[in-house]
Amino acid sequence: MDKETMRMKLVYWSGIIKEANSSGMKISRWCEMNQISHRKYYYWHKKVMHDTYTKAVETGLMPASTDNTLQATLPAVPEFAELAMADGDMGPRHRKDPEISIRYGDFMINVDAEFSERELEKVLRVVSHVK
Repeated sequence: MDKETMRMKLVYWSGIIKEANSSGMKISRWCEMNQISHRKYYYWHKKVMHDTYTKAVETGLMPASTDNTLQATLPAVPEFAELAMADGDMGPRHRKDPEISIRYGDFMINVDAEFSERELEKVLRVVSHVK
């Protein structure tokens, strides 16, 4: 399969996977209702995830891994980076409670209503790979 055909299929299946994940149904049920075999769904899921990971490494969103785990590339001691505020940002917003809280292993992520969906997707993608 040439690169352009593969790219088009990855875009297509990325949309299918997003639709299935946002449906609220179990993937097996969603596949059944949409007449997609489980094998085909998970085959393309793996391809899309690999492509997403590769792009994240290429763009610097994630560190490269030599043994297919991020553990090997994570520093032994946490590193902290100062984040610059966007122009027009007046500093931290003080609220008693966040809009939502997400607990994943040892992580707690508090999300305000103003937080962009795209940035949240990036954060969750990176956190899901940390062991």
